[in-house]
Amino acid sequence: MRRSARIQRISSRLLLGLATAAVMAASARAEVKIGVVGPLSGPQANSGIAMRKGFELAAEEVNGKGGLTIGGKQQPVTLLFEDSASRPEMGISAAQKLLTRDNVDILIADSMASSVTLATMELAPSFAKFMASGQPVSIAIAQKIKAQPERYANFWKMSFNSDAYAAAIHDAVKDLVASGKVKAAKKSIAFVVEDTDYGKSNVEFTAPLFEADGWKVVSNDAVPNGTADFYPQLSKLRANEPDVLVSIFTSPNSGAALVKQLKEQGIGSLHLAVYYPIRPEFLQAAAASADGLLWTPLIFDPDHNASHKAFAEKVKAKTGTMGTGDHALGYCQMAMLLDNVAKAGSVEAAKISAAFAATDYKCIYGRWVYDTAIHTPKIGADYLPVPFAQIIKGESQVVWPKSAATTEFQAKP
Repeated sequence: MRRSARIQRISSRLLLGLATAAVMAASARAEVKIGVVGPLSGPQANSGIAMRKGFELAAEEVNGKGGLTIGGKQQPVTLLFEDSASRPEMGISAAQKLLTRDNVDILIADSMASSVTLATMELAPSFAKFMASGQPVSIAIAQKIKAQPERYANFWKMSFNSDAYAAAIHDAVKDLVASGKVKAAKKSIAFVVEDTDYGKSNVEFTAPLFEADGWKVVSNDAVPNGTADFYPQLSKLRANEPDVLVSIFTSPNSGAALVKQLKEQGIGSLHLAVYYPIRPEFLQAAAASADGLLWTPLIFDPDHNASHKAFAEKVKAKTGTMGTGDHALGYCQMAMLLDNVAKAGSVEAAKISAAFAATDYKCIYGRWVYDTAIHTPKIGADYLPVPFAQIIKGESQVVWPKSAATTEFQAKP
């Protein structure tokens, strides 16, 4: 009997110890885990890494204030990153790892590539987790959400759609031609873009806007991501020099190679670029060849905006690298996401989605308010702007629209 009692006492202490250890372990695990899939290698790595640093900065600030209050208890935010290399198959594998092995509460996939997002968003119906994309703008993402709202009820975009670029390109050219600052005698336009959903979807929505105005698309070339030899495309442009050339890349090296080769060949089309000049390494590589280039979106302008400059310097103090638009967008997106999680007071997908539907969040990059039918931020002067800048003597300044311009468009800078 004494032995039995002793065994019971030992068992009770053991069970109590195990229970205590379990409680302590559970307490130690009390955190909001956010998984992020994005390009940390490959042609989009510079942007992907900058986005990562922006995400981390926002999370650090929240953790510095004690974290997020979830279920009445403060919990720190933990970010887990996986590389997609801008490849859908890698993105799917990375997302599955974060959702299953790492058991994240929230998934951002992809931080950059639309093609990866279009693949990873198909995981949404299988996991009761809130999911979002970072920079991907392909309108195909929003179209899928609108077509099957229940299937993608808990998937939200954190950047605008590709048709925003299309409208900006069309309206900027139209205004420049109407003002007499640009001549378009042939009313012809050409496209050289990366062979991704991002590049091709932009053309898909831009070309019809010009065609409706009587313009002709004289060439439309999609090249592999990271291409640096554009002489085959330039031979077409020389044969029938268009009034307007639109180029769309996420690789700054591709953009630098194109503008250099355009200058070498003496092709004088009005050149409008989408995205790649946002990267500082583009201008470093392109140098004087980039003068005169029009590009969008110059939403982050530390040279002419005091709050942007302050943020850029804050990033430099943290990382040793001056902050860019990618840092700012990553920071604002994560700050907005964490603000919505705080308002939800939960990591339940439906509750976070409800908070996103009611979003009205201001950040250095703009103001996030959602079109709830497509789970996409609204664009415009009162929301997320899509302005065009021009590179003049090595410096970018907004030249369109007039309400946001810091200088006048120069035909021959």
